[in-house]
Amino acid sequence: MTTHQLKYPLLPYSQLVWEMTRWMPSIYRFPVTLRWKDGAKEIDRIEHAIRFALEHHPVFSSRVDWKGRQYAKELNDILHGPFHYVNLSKEGEDVLIQAELSRILGDGRSMEILVEDVERAYNGLPLESDDYWGYVAHYEQRKSEPQYGISHSWLIKEFADDNVPVRPTIDRRWVATLLPPKVGLYEDDYFSIRKQFIRIATNCHLNLDGVFSLCAALAIADYCGTDATAITWAYEGRETQEEQRVFGSLHRDVPFHIRKSEIEDRESAIHIARNQIRLGIAHSDYPYTLTHPYTKRWNYAVNVLRASTPEELFRRISLPVVVESIPEQKYAYALLDIEIHEKEESLQLVYRYSATHYKPESIRKFATLVRKYVEWLINNQ
Repeated sequence: MTTHQLKYPLLPYSQLVWEMTRWMPSIYRFPVTLRWKDGAKEIDRIEHAIRFALEHHPVFSSRVDWKGRQYAKELNDILHGPFHYVNLSKEGEDVLIQAELSRILGDGRSMEILVEDVERAYNGLPLESDDYWGYVAHYEQRKSEPQYGISHSWLIKEFADDNVPVRPTIDRRWVATLLPPKVGLYEDDYFSIRKQFIRIATNCHLNLDGVFSLCAALAIADYCGTDATAITWAYEGRETQEEQRVFGSLHRDVPFHIRKSEIEDRESAIHIARNQIRLGIAHSDYPYTLTHPYTKRWNYAVNVLRASTPEELFRRISLPVVVESIPEQKYAYALLDIEIHEKEESLQLVYRYSATHYKPESIRKFATLVRKYVEWLINNQ
């Protein structure tokens, strides 16, 4: 039996999303309508490029059985699968592309890879290999290796204290509703101090993930009136050359914690944050925050992640594609995510939160605390 004929457990975050779809089938499905300018005369070429890119990534030809095990099964039409669809139509001189992908299939970096591959396929360029099933097989093999158990033990020892808050105190703790919580958004612009972040990354070896994880954790401590606090941050993974072009849910949620009493000054805070990032990555082979029974706590932790909007994705390529429409997100998939949106001309934090659990003024208060610590870091260089 060859590797692609076997069944494997879903990768950790895909498993979490798959379980969530049992009570809300539409959750983590992202529809978008794109307009390919002046593409009507070459709609066949456009469709071929999209088909070729999808066929190149094995996850699009995968299925999931009732036990949550993933396996390969050829589709009748690669444009339409259980977790995605792509429809093309002409509108005047343009081509409209209506698409939808489930988060079960892949992470944010995966979307960048797919968009880049559509561009390459359209221009007749070769695509780099995607050994998705090889990655999944290797991931399962690692579970029997000593390091996997070492990471498990280390994570439990480091993060087992349930009394440490992992989010700002909720305003409406007990919410009686049969519907998922409503989404709220708050944006905070950091572009004016972007150069200071670059200096911290260069001089202190702490990137945006580390800076904002540190400041978010300190802000939670202030907000909750505690010494210790913890959050998670999203690590892209993709550590080997073979993993660079894999479309899949390779990202890992890495826990991060601090104690204010251990921080003496800015330098010690950066040192602690840098160690948390490095040690977290070193032990991230065990999906601690995404594994039962730990999910009972960590599913509701603040998560710091880098994010790109569809508009940002298509600005990075040369194809004449613009985002026509994106349905407004109605429901919150987490209590509070802090998204880092970084481009050459902007740097924003987007607080995507459950408006059912938090009042807007509470999120603004929390964002002010995060900014207070960011400015403390960058103004003491």
